[in-house]
Amino acid sequence: MKLVRYSEDIPEPLPEKSNATRASGCFVFVTRTASLTKVRRTMFDVEKRFNERHAYPYVFLSEQPFTEAFQRTVRRMTSARVHFGQIDTHQWRYPRWIDQGRAENAAQMWADANDASTDTTGWRHMVRYWAGPVALHPLVSPFKYMWRLEPGSHYTCDLDYDPFRLMHDQGVSYGFAVSLEAMPDTVPTLWASALEFIHSSKGAPPHNNSLGWLVHSSRKHQPYYYNRCEFLSNFELVDLDFMRSDAYQQLFGFLDRKGGIYYERWTDASIRSLSVAMLLEPDKVRWFDDVGYRHDLWHNCPAAKDKQMRCHCDPAKSTHLLPMSCSARWKTNAANIPWDTL
Repeated sequence: MKLVRYSEDIPEPLPEKSNATRASGCFVFVTRTASLTKVRRTMFDVEKRFNERHAYPYVFLSEQPFTEAFQRTVRRMTSARVHFGQIDTHQWRYPRWIDQGRAENAAQMWADANDASTDTTGWRHMVRYWAGPVALHPLVSPFKYMWRLEPGSHYTCDLDYDPFRLMHDQGVSYGFAVSLEAMPDTVPTLWASALEFIHSSKGAPPHNNSLGWLVHSSRKHQPYYYNRCEFLSNFELVDLDFMRSDAYQQLFGFLDRKGGIYYERWTDASIRSLSVAMLLEPDKVRWFDDVGYRHDLWHNCPAAKDKQMRCHCDPAKSTHLLPMSCSARWKTNAANIPWDTL
């Protein structure tokens, strides 16, 4: 297997096959050569369902060099520009403030308790990278919007509009398809850490937020109860200016130093969801309930008849119908809770 070194050419925001109505957006994979089959499966859906009509570029990132065969195969999947980059080594290893032995023991204990053989050190590094540094990579930095693609995920409906353009035109900063309650043993101290950040913050809090989606206020002697809701970030559209903002980076940096990614099982989904609820008002967030999406056990399938004509999914299996879903709660409960009341 031949490994090749490639130049990380900084892309223009719009590829050659562009038109004036397109937004400054890109698809982003963080993956490895070994995942080529899953990558192809997802790209096939994305191209047929949407991108062969729009030619938004792809950015592939990995901590390892991609093989020549991987790059050649991926480029054959699309007429859009494709860029391959390598993640800086210092962003794919334990931060200096993490006790490596403690982290490894915590990961092993969680994996044993949950029969999860996939809970690896590399997986922890990956979720940390998605939670913060990805927005600052030189290949991603020219773009305003990122559509995250997860290898092996499926898109089950034709898209008759441009989600990137919708984000731009409506001023949306974050988009999701599926949201669920996280398992209690994954985030035991995340909310306490968020409250510590709020109470110690020297900056001005956001004028408005969406914390009503994330907390309840019905428990005696505890004004607000964290419900562990989170957006499944394997599908997300993000305004990268939000992720690059001082407010987001300060919150991410604070949580990163708490070590919950390694000592517990905080993920990019839990950190991103908390950040969105704390920093964005409800009209800056959109539930893409009309996007057909499937990843592992989780589905989003539009029920409207006009949408179903362009889908191959069963709306009766859509995750938002399950008791642990938080998607419908977004529409009914997302509301401002002033930081000084927490």
